[in-house]
Amino acid sequence: MTACPATAPAPLRCPTLTESMLATLRLLPRGRAWPANDGGGLLDRYLAWLADLAGAVPAFWPAGYVQTAFYAAIGAVRNFIETRLCALRLEFWCATMSETRDLWMREYGLPDACDPFPDLCTKVAAIGGSRCEYFNLIIARLGWRAECFERSSFCGTRAGCRGALAGCRGAVAGDSSFLGLIIKVHTGEPIVVPSIETLYRPARAGAFRAGQRPSCDTIEHPSVQPIRCLMDRIAPAHVTIQYVT
Repeated sequence: MTACPATAPAPLRCPTLTESMLATLRLLPRGRAWPANDGGGLLDRYLAWLADLAGAVPAFWPAGYVQTAFYAAIGAVRNFIETRLCALRLEFWCATMSETRDLWMREYGLPDACDPFPDLCTKVAAIGGSRCEYFNLIIARLGWRAECFERSSFCGTRAGCRGALAGCRGAVAGDSSFLGLIIKVHTGEPIVVPSIETLYRPARAGAFRAGQRPSCDTIEHPSVQPIRCLMDRIAPAHVTIQYVT
């Protein structure tokens, strides 16, 4: 059932400067002491008179013009506020925002070199997922593939096993299940060649620190750091991830 045109809500429209002035003047009381609130006639005459002056100082002020000028100035400030509120309405959508881009970027954690959606509006519209097809769709851009499997629940444990110790998690009655995810390097022709040339640093004299290992990444054996960084952004918190080559 559709609403009748007479009862349908009016579309949102930002007021003009004159409309804001007139709305302000109509807040004044009625009567001889308040000539500015005469329904808009005095405002129209005042604005026309002001335009004819073209910046010159008037020799005299007709009756009611001073009062009209005072509240018209308040209406001009009101119009500025209303205009800014109308502009703020566009900031609620990524496609139309312009002034709050820094706030949008901060809200969605951008820029982020590991994010699969570096474009702001693309990330806003992204639905995401927790299925293997979704992971493969994202990580295939780096030349990797995901193999997902679910390790089913267990009930109880075996005597002598570590999980049988009192107070251990494995000794808790009931079932426990979780999703396991294995990430494997593309063994065939990848959809996109892994761009790792700039993701590792060759060994340099004086650049080593105690306890660190030099990078041995090559094109044939790329580093898992890019995919690890990416999966940290898209994998659900309950997923267990194993990186194998």
